[in-house]
Amino acid sequence: MALLIGAIGMLSHAVVGSGYAAGTNYPAKPIPFVVPYAPGGGTDIMVRVIDRVGAQLKVFPRPLVIENKSGGSGVVGKSYAKSKPADGYTITCADDSSTVVDLFGNAPWPYNDFTYIAKLNRDYQMIVVRADSPYKTLKDLVAAAKAQPKTVKIAGTGVSQIDVLHVAMFEKASGVKFNYIGFDSGGQVITNLLGGHVDAAIANPGEAYEQMRAGKVRSLGVSSEKRLGFDSAVFKDVPTWKEAGVNLSLSQWRGVAGPKGMAKEQVDWLIDALKKITESKEWHEQYLNKFLQVGVFVAGADMQKEAEEEYAVYKTIMEGAGLLKKK
Repeated sequence: MALLIGAIGMLSHAVVGSGYAAGTNYPAKPIPFVVPYAPGGGTDIMVRVIDRVGAQLKVFPRPLVIENKSGGSGVVGKSYAKSKPADGYTITCADDSSTVVDLFGNAPWPYNDFTYIAKLNRDYQMIVVRADSPYKTLKDLVAAAKAQPKTVKIAGTGVSQIDVLHVAMFEKASGVKFNYIGFDSGGQVITNLLGGHVDAAIANPGEAYEQMRAGKVRSLGVSSEKRLGFDSAVFKDVPTWKEAGVNLSLSQWRGVAGPKGMAKEQVDWLIDALKKITESKEWHEQYLNKFLQVGVFVAGADMQKEAEEEYAVYKTIMEGAGLLKKK
């Protein structure tokens, strides 16, 4: 049975224009958004587009105050945000990295010790190889890894992050064992793949896109349920993992959260504001299409439920792969 992480859920909310939460003057001052990663990364890009589109649509009475506090796979920034009052004037990123870091035992707080506001996007994984690789299909790669376990080198980002878990899930679904090699960033992953230091890599479509377009990298498959609808010249022939014989689909996600205990009125105002932004053509043009993202909108209790289901699945997978370090 296929594992599907990051399924699209929908929570309907009446969309309001710019203004204050009913019965309050919220937001009466600029809202700081703590980005727990370095400038220029995927989360930072998402937050800056939220701020820009929010200003264009006049959704926020005042611009967001974006603060980058990176370190510890997001732990430093999220811990900083959690230390602030739950008064609606500090929000931060929600993502599946909180779940993974918690399960690896590297977070000082439980993954769900936040106020869930809204999940905004999904990003898929691909298995990619150099254009001249002897592995022409995903079945070729799997066959080689089965024939000689732990000899096929596959690159990913980090050694205790989401790529490690996703590779473990792929191994379980396909019955193989790779030699996983972690690098500090997606850019380093692609560089080392091109340099011949690894045989394959796990990468998001946006990370591999330029090298695929240049004809230097080929994708053997993508983790989505259906083929990608991005640039047809680049992605039209990329099969899903399921089509290629590996019964698995998965994704990463990003969204917005706040300190535990935020007032319902403030959460509802933020949900409505984010929904208006993500339904706009500006969001599609400036974020989803430009950065090869898939839009979703799952809010509040529905978002928390999805995170809890994801945690249970990830915990089982990590236990089976010997990755679980949390006592």
